[in-house]
Amino acid sequence: MRDDTAIGRSLSEEIGYWLESASRTLEKHYGSGVPLAKQDLLLAHYLYGLTAAVHAGDEPAVHLAAVRTYLERLIPKERVATALTAVPEEGDAWLENTLDRVEAIGEKQGHALLARGADVIPFSSRNASAGGSAEPVAIERDPPKEAFSQ
Repeated sequence: MRDDTAIGRSLSEEIGYWLESASRTLEKHYGSGVPLAKQDLLLAHYLYGLTAAVHAGDEPAVHLAAVRTYLERLIPKERVATALTAVPEEGDAWLENTLDRVEAIGEKQGHALLARGADVIPFSSRNASAGGSAEPVAIERDPPKEAFSQ
């Protein structure tokens, strides 16, 4: 997937873009075949990985607050709270493996976003609601789709 509009978006906007892409991919790929709670959990893990590079030096609570803020843009607060505290049921190997995979892909994408033009982390107050001026270049692949289709 080529997105020429990526040029000029801040890092915060770019993260939001990839999160929305992951959400659409989950809905399209799984629909009603996977419970919404599991889809929310997959999305939370993808986002955690995606934002890990940005928040590498932060306290875990700061990173978690950023993840919560982004997720609340897409799904209701109650579902966000559930997704951020949920753990896979024992023996759910598919979910455990998929969570690891989407988080790793998110983390790889987050590092790529920083490497492709983010000279400053655009969260000036170190939270996800502040914007910035990073200008990532166009991204050719769709990592969320890649992760969720495996």
